[in-house]
Amino acid sequence: MAELTEAQNAAMAAIARAADEMAREGGPDGRKADWNDGAGKSSGVLGFVEDRAPRGLVLRVFLYVAVGHVFAAFIYLLFTLGGKG
Repeated sequence: MAELTEAQNAAMAAIARAADEMAREGGPDGRKADWNDGAGKSSGVLGFVEDRAPRGLVLRVFLYVAVGHVFAAFIYLLFTLGGKG
């Protein structure tokens, strides 16, 4: 296993210090951020993390998967019919 450089060690120490500080303060949910959630109310640090994917993204992924399967079936049909001739 490779040894870490001095800069990598310093970065890891800084991350550990930040994690310890956040643990003492009660975690990210205990602090308020300077932004709001768009509805005018203040939001926490994790305020913009959503539980679900946006509807447009889900629809696009579904359509891409469906169209991809239809295209694959068409290519399979072409090879199947071409192999018989």
